[in-house]
Amino acid sequence: MARKETFHNLIDICIQMEENPDLAGNAKEMFRQLLVDYFFRSDVYDSKKIAYLIENMALPDFLGEYRSLIEIDMDRLRAFIEGDSINDSLGGRIMITADYLKSFYSHHPPAFNKLPPDVREELLQKVKNRNLLIIDAFQKIMTDRAADRSRKVITLVALILKNIHRKTGLPLNPPGAPAETVIRGIFAHCDDVFNAKQRQVAELNDDTKIKEIIKAFFTVKKFQDLAGITKLFKAELDRYRKRALRG
Repeated sequence: MARKETFHNLIDICIQMEENPDLAGNAKEMFRQLLVDYFFRSDVYDSKKIAYLIENMALPDFLGEYRSLIEIDMDRLRAFIEGDSINDSLGGRIMITADYLKSFYSHHPPAFNKLPPDVREELLQKVKNRNLLIIDAFQKIMTDRAADRSRKVITLVALILKNIHRKTGLPLNPPGAPAETVIRGIFAHCDDVFNAKQRQVAELNDDTKIKEIIKAFFTVKKFQDLAGITKLFKAELDRYRKRALRG
């Protein structure tokens, strides 16, 4: 069975949790919050029993050694998620339980061994997939951090524009010049690595330059639309600013 679900930009979620005074410095509770609000969000939405199960589930002590999930040792985390068996894995401890079976397999007895063979196999595959997705999401933090450390200003601007296009579906203008030429004509120091220096952030946050780059790449007919896209550009910039500062 293919893994259709994905968990994008976990690094941004982790940074947001670090800004939460109720969670800051407590990687164990950050991880628990991720389970509730992110990795098992749809399950929690459909069943309060799953939320209660996760909120009361014992988590490994090593998580308490870290102040941030971004810094966590991947080998230790992978070992915990995979467990010694599928039943002992993170997904298994949640999804192979009576509460989970009562909530999502209500037409069968709430005991894994009493499920029909095809249903057992389906559930086991779901557990394996969920475990792999969680591991992949944390593994991607390392990839994202490496990219954040080496991303040039010109690449950042192009990435922000790409994200805006993906999120809004705004039509692109016919290219009057190569994208690189347009960006370099508006922003200076394009070949510098973006490390969130005050000078870099001030220029990239300049309303006049943002509106110029937006009008160069997108078809914008209303002032209200331009203002909204400018706000979105700044929000994306702030997201990457925080990531750059994390190093």
